[in-house]
Amino acid sequence: MHQPTYTRSLDLPALCAAERLLIWGFRAKARSGTAVPTAADIQEVYDHFRVGDAVPSLEAIVEIFACTAHTAIEVHCPTCPKMSESEHGILHAIAAAQDERIDVAREQFESWLPPVGVDWALAPVGGLATIFRMAGLILPDRQVRTPHIARTMAMKSWLVGSPTLH
Repeated sequence: MHQPTYTRSLDLPALCAAERLLIWGFRAKARSGTAVPTAADIQEVYDHFRVGDAVPSLEAIVEIFACTAHTAIEVHCPTCPKMSESEHGILHAIAAAQDERIDVAREQFESWLPPVGVDWALAPVGGLATIFRMAGLILPDRQVRTPHIARTMAMKSWLVGSPTLH
């Protein structure tokens, strides 16, 4: 099967509805300490698109990142029209899981998580991907070039309040 590779980054408005919904939910859950959107807002939006059962999986994925990541991911605010490389990677991994290419999802998550974190993440990733697929929300296979692995594994310090989730 041919796997397209997009050489330039796609911003949020250029993505399909399924991708925008997934990224909005991930961003909202990652920034759950803020006033808007609330957990009830996220649940309401996901229920509207018939994927309300995916919210616990989304919460689990964010929690796994927050507790086990060896490398921070860049997560923008829910209303930002720009996409980070990390967010593209998350979309790619979940699209791969939706297509039952778990090896691709695993490889993507390994750039941020230790092996045990990846193992924990794959079940909720698979659940979320399945719920989206059953609702007709198919994630296209978009792979944006990611930075060199040595650069992503570099030890860095992140300031509190920075646009990353770690």
